[in-house]
Amino acid sequence: MLEIYGPGCFNDFLWIYENSRPDIWPNVKARSRESSEILAGKEILQISSVLGRFGVTPDDLIQWGSTDNADSLFWIPVGQVDHWPTLIVEAGQLDFVVIEEQSPDIVLSLLEGALDCPFFPAEYGDCGPSFEAWSGGELPERARSSGGVD
Repeated sequence: MLEIYGPGCFNDFLWIYENSRPDIWPNVKARSRESSEILAGKEILQISSVLGRFGVTPDDLIQWGSTDNADSLFWIPVGQVDHWPTLIVEAGQLDFVVIEEQSPDIVLSLLEGALDCPFFPAEYGDCGPSFEAWSGGELPERARSSGGVD
């Protein structure tokens, strides 16, 4: 996923993280650590049950993106790396979906409207797909405040 797109934002809504610099906000390792600590500290039976079926815990999840609404996208690290399923968790852990497709396919399907995530805004896929690469400068305030699991 990161090799294809790099860090940035799809349709001014879906942020893709990177893994190269630990000092920046959209860092996969830092975001994964923070989010897994939050998830592990909560009793979320449905998510725990799903993760248990995959043989993983919240500590194993790898956060690769988030939305402006603070929804979080995680790889579930099972099987071949390029085929890891994705867990999308709604802000506040109110709902979640597991999608067993490659993450670039998930992003494309969401952008094209072929994949419906019940807690993404309807207008997310209404406009043509756009991607704004993050070049390493200061992130917009909305990006810093949409950091993921809360």
